[in-house]
Amino acid sequence: MKDSWLKILQSEGKKEYFQKIITKLSEAEKISEIFPEQTKMFRAFEFFQVNETKVVILGQDPYPTKGFADGLAFSSMNERQRPKTLQNIFIELQKDYPSVSLKSNSLENWAKQGVLLLNTQLTVSQSQANSHKSFGWELFIVEVLKEVEKENKNVIYVALGNQAYETYLKANIKIEKIIRLSHPSPLSYNKSFKDGHLFLKINQKLKELNQSEIDFSTK
Repeated sequence: MKDSWLKILQSEGKKEYFQKIITKLSEAEKISEIFPEQTKMFRAFEFFQVNETKVVILGQDPYPTKGFADGLAFSSMNERQRPKTLQNIFIELQKDYPSVSLKSNSLENWAKQGVLLLNTQLTVSQSQANSHKSFGWELFIVEVLKEVEKENKNVIYVALGNQAYETYLKANIKIEKIIRLSHPSPLSYNKSFKDGHLFLKINQKLKELNQSEIDFSTK
């Protein structure tokens, strides 16, 4: 983990709410497997410093299917089977960039370019979507977002689903800075994620900010 993120984690880790998260995780582990595995829980913070964040893509929670969640929101370490949510993301990506190369289900290439791939909850119990909603992860994510906004006023924020949008508001991110679409899961894909041109919108905003555009291919 990059040191600027580690500083946030160390500061928040001392707080009562974070200690409760640890306790709840410990209890949940006794009942079922938790994803992603502990070593990948904070993987989103390994690729760049806080002030190097260009885009935040915020979802809901990790994939609850064994072997999918890799610590980056929407990304998957399973190359044999593509999660339906990621499938929908790639469908829309190919509409925006028809020649984009999607060789992998891992979104690590996005992370390497300053895209913070986060969920409002960083863990989930096997086969139980949204099962850790009450754990307190959102409080940590709110503090992370506040720090990102403090360090860089030109970050593009993407809210995929209502939980993500509400979390941005709790972090006092201005509405005009948020690209808001429905979650790409099959349940809500048709609401606004479909034909929402998310990837074109992100790069258009980066262009306006005189920043380099994101190459959304997967290596």
